[in-house]
Amino acid sequence: MRALYTFALQTKRGKEDHEPPRVSVVLPAAGPDGEGVLRLTPQCMTLDELEGAINALQDELDLMRADARRAFTVSAGHA
Repeated sequence: MRALYTFALQTKRGKEDHEPPRVSVVLPAAGPDGEGVLRLTPQCMTLDELEGAINALQDELDLMRADARRAFTVSAGHA
C-alpha cells in the first residue's frame, strides 16, 4: 500500500502586494531507496496494483490543483 500524501503544495507569497504567489509541487518525504532510486509508488507486482498507485497519485494531484487555484484566486483578489 502506498503512503498517503506523496506530494505537497508549496506556496510562497510575493514580497510585495502586487507580486503573485509562487506555487510548486514538492515531494516532502522523498529520498532515494537503497538503489538510489526515488520512487513515487511501491514496486507493484500486478497491473492492478500499478494502476491503483497511479490513480492515487492523480487524485493527490487533482486536490493540489484545486488548492493552487484557490491560492491564485485569493492572491488576485477574486475570492
